[in-house]
Amino acid sequence: MTTTAAPDPATAPCTLRERKKQQTRQALHDAALTLVSEHGLDGVTVEQICGDADVSPRTFFNYFTSKAHAALGLDTVEVPEWAAIRFTEADGRLVDDLCTLVASTVPLSQDRRRMKELLVLRPEMAPMVMQWMAESRQSLLATVSTRTDEQTARTAVGLVLSALSEVAHRDTVGDSEELASRLRAVVAEMGALAAG
Repeated sequence: MTTTAAPDPATAPCTLRERKKQQTRQALHDAALTLVSEHGLDGVTVEQICGDADVSPRTFFNYFTSKAHAALGLDTVEVPEWAAIRFTEADGRLVDDLCTLVASTVPLSQDRRRMKELLVLRPEMAPMVMQWMAESRQSLLATVSTRTDEQTARTAVGLVLSALSEVAHRDTVGDSEELASRLRAVVAEMGALAAG
């Protein structure tokens, strides 16, 4: 019995329904980012976010699990099936393929400047980012372990997530291809520092 993997969103045609979903998600993120920046996480309700985004509170939970996730623009931490299959079947260097996997699944903020400002204005949001990174790490470990032993998987995931954190502080990235390239460059830089 064969199963068909979900299509790669980067290559699948963008339907009207998909565009509307992206617009709704962006509207929720923008509203949450603005409100949380102004009033803090505890000073904002899901209903206020939805009111500003012009959607129902029930719709909110189709896109984000919490106000913090919405403000930070963080998606689910699960590795999509199409991405896991692509990674498992890839035959490149493990860390290079992992950079591609992370770059193709991590949410790219449309407005990094505002995201950085949010974390400066509202330091209570930093633990949410750390929690998301920890959850992402677990999800990635499960996928990476399909190609290598658990210890190597942990080291590789730790390395690439550290590179992701560094790239987020340094650069504005346009798309997943550029992000993968930047991740590889930072990983190489880390390796050179460790060897030097």
